[in-house]
Amino acid sequence: MPFCPNCGREYQPYANFCRACGAALSDHPRDLTPVGPPLALPYHLSLNRILLMTVLTYGLYVFYWFYLTWKQYRDYTGDAVYPIWHALTLLVPIYGLFRTHAHAWTFLDLMRDAGVPSSIKAWLVVSLMIISNILSWSSVRVAFSVDAVSQDTAIGIAIIDAIAIGLLLVILRHLQSNINQYWDSRPNVRVTSARIGVGEVIFAIIGAFAWLNTLASIFSESWRLGL
Repeated sequence: MPFCPNCGREYQPYANFCRACGAALSDHPRDLTPVGPPLALPYHLSLNRILLMTVLTYGLYVFYWFYLTWKQYRDYTGDAVYPIWHALTLLVPIYGLFRTHAHAWTFLDLMRDAGVPSSIKAWLVVSLMIISNILSWSSVRVAFSVDAVSQDTAIGIAIIDAIAIGLLLVILRHLQSNINQYWDSRPNVRVTSARIGVGEVIFAIIGAFAWLNTLASIFSESWRLGL
């Protein structure tokens, strides 16, 4: 395994940057030397963006967020990870929780290696994800357990969904605030806002339909009765 010429830390052969000191690794063809203007990395996700997209997408933004931040980690470190499959594991009962823990712990480890203070609590992230999943499954079960949903039931489902979405928001803001802190600490790097991706747009459209369905279920009797 090669070693960073700046700090001596061992790194993966295809890494773009040293995990410990952030120095560019010149033996990789895509690397830039640390001399000259800062390298612009479009990795920053504002907490307001997290809030807006989580609510707008009816919580589905969590899938895109796991994909995007895992892709950023892969591109920055050069580690062999698979962002799409990683995000899809959230759909797998139990195993998705292990991947959630791995996601939080990986960024915590990344920050520790670089000497950046971190408030990431992997156990808290997993605990909130468990509660959110239980609530989401409960609302779906209630919705499909009756032939016609009453207005009171529709309101109850909406409240359960809102709490589940709120917990996802807490998770993402907790992790992203730490991740932003890590990117901001990198030497010779200028972090810019992440571009709006196609996945975000798609999830926003799906989320809009989900919100319309929720509102229609509450305020329209004919919609609840399937007329």
